[in-house]
Parts: sequence; structure tokens; C-alpha cells
Amino acid sequence: MAIKHIDSLSPPLTVKIARFLLLSNIFAIIPVSLWFGSFGIASLFFGNYPSIAYNPYRSGFLFSNYFRHPDEAFIAVFTPLLILNIIWFVAWAIKARKNISAFTSYFREMEFSAPSESNIVRSKLGTHYFALDTKKGTMIFIAHTGTSFTSFIYPKDIRAMGFGMYDWKSVEIEGNTLRIYTGNPDFPYISLVSNKSAMLYEKIHTMRNQNWTYDNNVPGYVEHQAQRIAEKNGINLVLPPK
Repeated sequence: MAIKHIDSLSPPLTVKIARFLLLSNIFAIIPVSLWFGSFGIASLFFGNYPSIAYNPYRSGFLFSNYFRHPDEAFIAVFTPLLILNIIWFVAWAIKARKNISAFTSYFREMEFSAPSESNIVRSKLGTHYFALDTKKGTMIFIAHTGTSFTSFIYPKDIRAMGFGMYDWKSVEIEGNTLRIYTGNPDFPYISLVSNKSAMLYEKIHTMRNQNWTYDNNVPGYVEHQAQRIAEKNGINLVLPPK
């Protein structure tokens, strides 16, 4: 576990390269792998997998086989890539959900944030989490963030932020996108895309006009507890630069 004081608005070159490679994999390699790999996987089940996968030198030098049997060559190459991508995607999603669950379970047990399901927004992959507790007057935002090359391969870097009703600047809604402006120059706003956005917008505005008292400074409390949670679960906590 490590605490990373990073300016996420100005990522280093390694992070930019990792993002480029990830996007290339998502929008180029995976679609091609789905096309050719599906034939390869089907062939595995039907016992007709291209023989080039077993003996790429069957009729001479390897590159000559690519020209003589390009269809089999593509299938032989992209089928393993498809399988690896599936394994990586499933493992990544499971680990990401487990990381966020470590934080949400702790805050719920401490009765600091125990929101109803209608006041929770999760990303489809489970990489981002937002919760509004209408009884405690607290908001929690937890998100995986790409702050290093390895964080794109294995989810281990997390940002955790908490807000009371007086700890944020403003809130706005545009379609299904809800933005909460934090007043923090290192992380100016939180953006949520959900069909719950309009409902949350109204609730947050209503709660802002009510009187709330807190035993602790909410942002500071969440940051302090997040360090303990991260250390216990072997997660890297991302904080603004010192």
C-alpha cells in the first residue's frame, strides 16, 4: 500500500502511453480479436482449429505460411489475444469491485454512510461509486484512477473523497450528467452519468438548504479513514499533490 500525492490533471508520459495502449486495445485489438477469435474458439469446440496453431512451420518458413494461409494465421494469432483479453477484463472488474467494496463496507459499518440503493450510482464496470446519505448529510465518491502504467493493467490506485453539505461549491445537471464542483483546484468536479442524476440533483439541492451538524470534518475524516482502509487491503490511495 502506498499514498500517492499526484496531480491527476497533468499525468506523466507513462500514463499517457498507457491510456493510448488501453484505448488501442479496446477500439482496435479487441474488435479484431472478437472477429477472428470467435472463429478460433468455435473451431476449438468443433475440432477444426487451424493447423497453423499446432505447426506454423508445416510448409516452410513461418512468414511464408502467413502469406499462404492468412486466414488461419489471423485466427491463430487473435484467438489467444481474445482469450487473454476476456481473462484480463473479468479479473480486472472483479478486483475493482472488491476494492470499492472495502471502502463502502467500512463506511457503512461505521454508520458514516449507509445510503439506500436509490441514492447510489455505480459505473457499469464497477470502477466508480457515488453515494448520497440523506440521513447523515454526506456524499462519498470512490473511483479507480490511472496514475501509473501498472494501474491500467491491475486496479490498485483509488481516490476516495467525502463531502458534507457545506464542503462543495455548486452542482449542475446536463441531461443525465450530474457535476458536483468541489472547490478543490486539484480535483475541480465530480462527474456522474446516470438515469438517477435528476433525482440526485433535486435531493442534493434540498439537503443543502437544511441545517446539518457533523462530529468531524467530513473531507478530512474520509481521507483519514481511507488511508487505514487502503493499508489494510493493500490498495494505493491517490491524494492531491502536497
